Amino acid sequence: MNKNTNIIEIDGNKYKKSGTINPNKKINPDNFSRTTDGIRLGILGGVGMALFLVAAQLMAGESMVLKFLKYIALFGALAYGLKAQKTYMQNNYTFKNGIQLGVIVTATSAITLALMNVFMFGISPELAFDKFSMQADSVGHLAVLSGVLFFEVLVFGMIITFIILQAIKPKRKGARKL
Repeated sequence: MNKNTNIIEIDGNKYKKSGTINPNKKINPDNFSRTTDGIRLGILGGVGMALFLVAAQLMAGESMVLKFLKYIALFGALAYGLKAQKTYMQNNYTFKNGIQLGVIVTATSAITLALMNVFMFGISPELAFDKFSMQADSVGHLAVLSGVLFFEVLVFGMIITFIILQAIKPKRKGARKL
């Protein structure tokens, strides 16, 4: 038994020692990792939003509704990640775990989308995402637009995280419907 990691090995299988959070759970090397999987899902969500924005900008131009729908990609990444984390952690899942994963996925998505905006500007300034009738016609405007996109994704991502966490939280036994 390794005292530093609270892991005990029996017949070649590794288990968490009793007294830890999840004593009966067999340790599997391909288990859910909040940081690694959160970053992967964040990149996926950010690239999905960027592709949606490019498609919306090329097809519809200045449609605010289509640009708002980019959050479907972020919603999908967050919903998948939070549900997978809850399934992995089972009864040990807490609201705090969900918030932590939501922050990682949202921040990574925001950074990815801002960097994709800079990348698109490097290809062609017309491809960079515009906002509030401001277009990325200079590096200064690009920085402002990327910053606005970053903070917008952070805010909406955390709101989406709270909504999903309320939807997947365990129901109380004996609770009455009004």
